[in-house]
Amino acid sequence: MEQSFYLEKLLKLKSNFSVKIISGVRGVGKTTLLKAFAEKLRAEGVSTAEIISIDCEADERLRNFQAFYEFVATQTADLEKFFLLVDEIDRVSECEKAINALFVGAPAEIYVTCSSELLAEKISALLPDNCDVLRIYPPSFAEYKTHFPSSEEVLQNYLHFGGLPATFGANKNSWQRILRGAAYEMLFELVEKNSLQRADIFRLLIKTFAHNIGKSINLNQLAAQFGSTFSTIKNYSSCAMGLFRKIPRFDAKAEKFLNGFEKFYCVDNGLLSVFATLNENILIENAVCVELWQRGYDVSSVKFGKMDISFVGERDGKKVFVQIMTADYPSARKASRPLRALPSDVEKILITKKPEKNLGDVKSITLQNFLSNL
Repeated sequence: MEQSFYLEKLLKLKSNFSVKIISGVRGVGKTTLLKAFAEKLRAEGVSTAEIISIDCEADERLRNFQAFYEFVATQTADLEKFFLLVDEIDRVSECEKAINALFVGAPAEIYVTCSSELLAEKISALLPDNCDVLRIYPPSFAEYKTHFPSSEEVLQNYLHFGGLPATFGANKNSWQRILRGAAYEMLFELVEKNSLQRADIFRLLIKTFAHNIGKSINLNQLAAQFGSTFSTIKNYSSCAMGLFRKIPRFDAKAEKFLNGFEKFYCVDNGLLSVFATLNENILIENAVCVELWQRGYDVSSVKFGKMDISFVGERDGKKVFVQIMTADYPSARKASRPLRALPSDVEKILITKKPEKNLGDVKSITLQNFLSNL
């Protein structure tokens, strides 16, 4: 896994006076990252006594926020400063209360891992100016292909089976079984950790997201379709964010976001394939969106007049517009038309089957090279 990449990002956050939340689906490497961070602290001279590591998955005594808070207070009573590293904090009921109390009242550097994006939002809401979220994704294609250097089908395998580390080293014939097990374990965990009363509706919502990748989804319509309330569907969609993330729609001409046109994409193509059988164009679209997330971009779909652009990613005040050329476009020139109409001070990328020339300031690149970050 790309541990060095995420470890570097976590170390950059160390000087911030904030709670650091490491979020991501089960099996993506959050625990490993937290251990690597503890080792780095020791290497920098932090004493073992000042590093308080807690595994809430293993210690059932700490599942209540009061018990958790009292345990930490007892362990740190004599310390002038300490690093609190908590794995699987979402196992603690109402843990955001304990985190808030510890951050306000203790000389602590707090780092927690969780699988619930909803919990990350709750903690961020309590500490709006003092919270950093580091999202961990399954390995990128660039990392994935280093585990299969001799495979001629590496891109196809990545598109259909994703990059979860659980498949590395396993026989290809067992990948689907491994992914099914991982996907349904994640669903069970999300239902349990978020105390969802209607697991049947949650599973139906997940499958709806999967079957509608790249399409705008109206939660009001889903509520009526499922015979549920809007508030329930909205809450359940928030609980699903670790697995399916929402992106807004951006009007590039008006330079504003549009309400009610959100789309959902899955954080891993292999997990996506468990919930729906999709054509390759959709798998490519999902993989490109995930790649932009992995690079740290805030991602939106794009409306440009009557035309669409697949994605815009924004990072550090800069934008990159990405168009995916599919069978719907008869030529690269037509596919790149909305990109060429954009201002020249933004980066523009057209993903094609083969490199194309004479597209002005639009960079033509193959899918494999784009996912390889070349």
